[in-house]
Amino acid sequence: MTDIKSETIALAALFQCCTQIQRLASTGYYDEQSVSCVLRALLVTDPRTIEDIYEPSKLMVGFKQLVDSFGKSDVTKTATTIEVTKMALKLISLAHNVERNSKIFGRLSDEIDGLKRAVTAEHPDFFEAGISVVNDPTNIHLFGSLYQSIISPNFAKLLIYGEERHLRIPENQEKIRALLLAGIRAVILWRQVGGRRRFLVFRRKAILEYAQKFS
Repeated sequence: MTDIKSETIALAALFQCCTQIQRLASTGYYDEQSVSCVLRALLVTDPRTIEDIYEPSKLMVGFKQLVDSFGKSDVTKTATTIEVTKMALKLISLAHNVERNSKIFGRLSDEIDGLKRAVTAEHPDFFEAGISVVNDPTNIHLFGSLYQSIISPNFAKLLIYGEERHLRIPENQEKIRALLLAGIRAVILWRQVGGRRRFLVFRRKAILEYAQKFS
């Protein structure tokens, strides 16, 4: 049975990651609240429902971008929307390749479990904490390093376009890698609830209808 609600929430999380990567690459800044939602989700490893991973009310940016990306014709899309959409589709392909490599996927899962223990030891209230705790530079570094050590050496590099003056700053590079990891997490969840790229055309209308409730 198709679970449009769960698929749409996971896609909104993916698009929220992509909007913030694009914003960071272009301006050097991102929306702290949007980022904290998707980064916190990286360490939710035993959820009962999808809302335990992503609170829909904190995915407003992602829902809006999902509507812009799927609900408009190419002629009316902005250059930013086109770029974000391309990035999301590339992340879908990358996450699929990660899943297909059982050795890498198992290692990634183990490392995330280890990160969860380390982060919650430092911040016992991590899952209830505010934005500043979740987006702490140390956490960003841990998430970014995990992407760099496991994903980067084993899969084709994703090209991020933006302003060179922002992209060459090491802190921004770490933030982008952390968000790419969060995007992979969102795609893996999307696939776990039945999402597939080949089904997007057929489920597009239902996905848009759900996303528009929040956008």
